Amino acid sequence: MLAEQILAINATTRKLCKNCDNGAIISQKMRLLYLVRNADEALSPKELINELCIAKPNLAILARNMIAEGLIEKMRVDRDMRSVHYKITDKGAEELNRMIAELDDSIAKQLSLNEKEAQKGEKKLEAAINFLNGAE
Repeated sequence: MLAEQILAINATTRKLCKNCDNGAIISQKMRLLYLVRNADEALSPKELINELCIAKPNLAILARNMIAEGLIEKMRVDRDMRSVHYKITDKGAEELNRMIAELDDSIAKQLSLNEKEAQKGEKKLEAAINFLNGAE
């Protein structure tokens, strides 16, 4: 039962993210910012394409728009100056924090959770994520 719910969450969030604009629950922009913020080092387009499950041209458009907004920056890789990687800017980190806070408030309101219930749910989801990532 729990495994099916986790699969449903994964499928739903991926479905919500396809062709989404500002009205979506989780946008590609939010997912990209989250990925580049949490990466140990700047991410390559190939890594982002695989993680976001989007086509290369869609990533190019998304990245170009986000660079123009000052949310991410493109950097050349020292070992191969032809390669580019992306990293989050301070403005991008602020935008991601704002988006996460809005989503957090929305989830709490939709589920009618008080602060204690929200914290309990957060701990349970964190444990599930750790399990899925192989960290028991």
